[in-house]
Amino acid sequence: MNIVLALCLLLPALPAAAAVGRADPVENAFKRADRLIEKGDYQRAREELDELHDGLKAEDPRLVRYHERTGASWLREGKIPDARAAFTAALKAAQRLKVSDDSVARAYAGMGLCLRGENNDRYALKFFRKALEFKLDEGTRMFVDDQIREIEGAPPVPAR
Repeated sequence: MNIVLALCLLLPALPAAAAVGRADPVENAFKRADRLIEKGDYQRAREELDELHDGLKAEDPRLVRYHERTGASWLREGKIPDARAAFTAALKAAQRLKVSDDSVARAYAGMGLCLRGENNDRYALKFFRKALEFKLDEGTRMFVDDQIREIEGAPPVPAR
């Protein structure tokens, strides 16, 4: 009798425990796209991103990350106008959805790189500085700091 009672008490927790074990399909798609970007397979990465985009609702804050990752793939491929359009879409979505995570910071940094690629360092500087207002991982923060120093003509900082 005690075993039956104990099992009955556990039943409501079982679906929740199973849900914790399941991975988020959107997050998995982002991870697959990131791996493809790292491999240099930008077209397939964008296809993966476009597929996950179809499942996102208009108010989903992950739209910012979708546009930022799309911009990153275009930028790595050297297609600055396409990258700039994607980063612009990320920043507009961030403003509309009131998102302020690391995807927004990376979108500002990506836009700064696009502007540098268009020889507009003065305007790029504003985007790099804006990126620093957000929480960035250490590697991205160091990269953005280096971009700012380079634009301002300051000497590089020794490797950290």
